[in-house]
Amino acid sequence: MSISQNRSANGNLLNLNTVSEGKMVRSDGIVVNNRGCDISDFIKVEPNAKYNISSEQRRGRDTFIYIAYYNSNRDFIKRVSARDRYSKSITVTAPTDAHYARLNMNGGRAYQHKRMFIKDGEVLPPQDFEGVYPDPNQDTIYFKNNYNTPEEALEDAARRGGANIIFPDGKYEVALKPRVPNIRLFGTGATYFYAKSRSAVLEVRERGNGFQATGIHFRGQTIKHADTNSPLATSIYCMWIWGKDCKFSNFTSEGAIYDSLYIRGDGQMNFEASDFKIGPSNRNCLTIASGLGIKLKSGVVRFKKHTYVYSTNPSRNDREPTYGGLYLADIEPPTSSLQWGNVLYENIEFINASNSSGGRRIIVQDNNRNNRNYLDITIRNCLMIKEGNHDGHAPYISLSSKSKQKTFRGITVEGGTYNNRIIMTSKYEKLLEDCTFQNIKLDNTISFGWLIILGEDCIARNINTKTNIKVASFKVDPSTNVIVQNVTGNKNYS
Repeated sequence: MSISQNRSANGNLLNLNTVSEGKMVRSDGIVVNNRGCDISDFIKVEPNAKYNISSEQRRGRDTFIYIAYYNSNRDFIKRVSARDRYSKSITVTAPTDAHYARLNMNGGRAYQHKRMFIKDGEVLPPQDFEGVYPDPNQDTIYFKNNYNTPEEALEDAARRGGANIIFPDGKYEVALKPRVPNIRLFGTGATYFYAKSRSAVLEVRERGNGFQATGIHFRGQTIKHADTNSPLATSIYCMWIWGKDCKFSNFTSEGAIYDSLYIRGDGQMNFEASDFKIGPSNRNCLTIASGLGIKLKSGVVRFKKHTYVYSTNPSRNDREPTYGGLYLADIEPPTSSLQWGNVLYENIEFINASNSSGGRRIIVQDNNRNNRNYLDITIRNCLMIKEGNHDGHAPYISLSSKSKQKTFRGITVEGGTYNNRIIMTSKYEKLLEDCTFQNIKLDNTISFGWLIILGEDCIARNINTKTNIKVASFKVDPSTNVIVQNVTGNKNYS
C-alpha cells in the first residue's frame, strides 16, 4: 500500500486516485468489505496537529464517517468520528502518538466531489496537569466561517457528543448553556464573551459535566455598554457553574449583576480553575454556594470600588444594590440542605476590599453539617493585600454563622502574607479546633485575629510580624492540646 503524500495546489492531503472502494476500517483496526464505503491510503500526519475535513457534497448523509490513526510503524491506534454533516468543515486533532491516518468515507459518486483533508498548520501544545487543552479523542471545530453564533457551535458540539471549539479573537454576545458533557472552548488571546441578556454569560448545569474553557474573557456587560465605558451590568452572572468535573484556565471574569464566578453544586464537584483574574461585579467577585472538591490556584481576585451597577436610576425600594462590590470572596450555603467542603485556595492574590463592615472579607460561613461546622478549607500561599491607592481595606478571613455556633473546625492556612489580621469574626467569640496556621507573615499589622481562640488539635507555627514585634490578639486555650511554636512574642505550647 502506498503512502498518500502528494499535495494538491489547495493543500489537499487526500489522494482521490488511491482511494480503495468498497472497504472500511472497523473499530478494532481490521479492514473489511463494505460496499457503501471507501477508505483512503495511509496519509502521513503530525502528532498533535490539527487537520480540516470538508466536502462540497450534501446529500443528507455524512461524506466522511471515521478517521483511523496509526503509529510510525502503521500499527493501528484507534478510530474516531469524523462526521461532517452539520458543518462546512470540521477539525480533528491527531493523537500524540499518531503518524498516519486513513479516512473512512461514504462511497459512490454522490460523495466524491471535492473531498478535502488539509493540515491546519498549527500543532497544539502537549497537555499538562494544570491547563486546559484539546481532547484528542474529540472533534475540533472552528467557529470562524462555519457558524453564525457561538450557540450554533455549541449545538454542533452537542450533536457530536462533545467537541473542542476554537473561537478566534473578537467580541461575542452570548448566553451559553452546554447541554452535553465534554465540551471544551478555546480562545486565542482576545476572545471576549459579553452578556446577551440577563441570563448568565456561561451557565454550566449537570448536563454539561466535564465542560472546560481556556483563553476567554467573560464579561457581564453588553458590548455596547463596555465600549462606551458604561458601568451598567446586564447579565446576572458571568460564570454560573453547577456541573461536575469542570475546568477553567487562563481566563478573566467581571461585570455581572451578582457575581463574576458563582459555583453551586450538589456533592462532589471536582471543579478546578487556574491562571485567572476575577474582577469586581455588582455583588461578589467570587461566590462558592455549595459543593465538595473546589480548587482555585494561581490567580487574582481583585475588588475595585464602584465599578459596576445594576441600575443607573435606582429608586428607594430597589432591592438590588446599586454600588459596585460587596464581598471579595464568599462561601455561603444558601439552604441548610446544601454543603460545601474540600476547598483549596492556593497561590491566589486577594486584593482590596470595600470599606464597609461586611465587605472586607474572604468570608467563610457555616456549612450546616449537623451544626458541627467542619469546614475543610485550605488557604495556601495566598496574599491578602491592599493596593497603595485603594480607598478601603485589606481583606481577611472572616468566620460567620447563622446562629450562636461557637466552634469552627477544619481550617488550614499555610504560608502567605497578610496586610490585615489573618482571621476574625464578630458578635460571638469563635473557638477553633483542628485548625492549622503556619509559615505566615503579618505585613502592616501585628494582630493575628479578633474574637478567635485556638483550642483542641490546633497548630500555630512560624507566624511573624514584619518588624518582629509581638504578634497581638493571639489567644489560645492552654487547657487543650494546642501546639504553638515560634509565634513572635508568644509562649510556646506543645
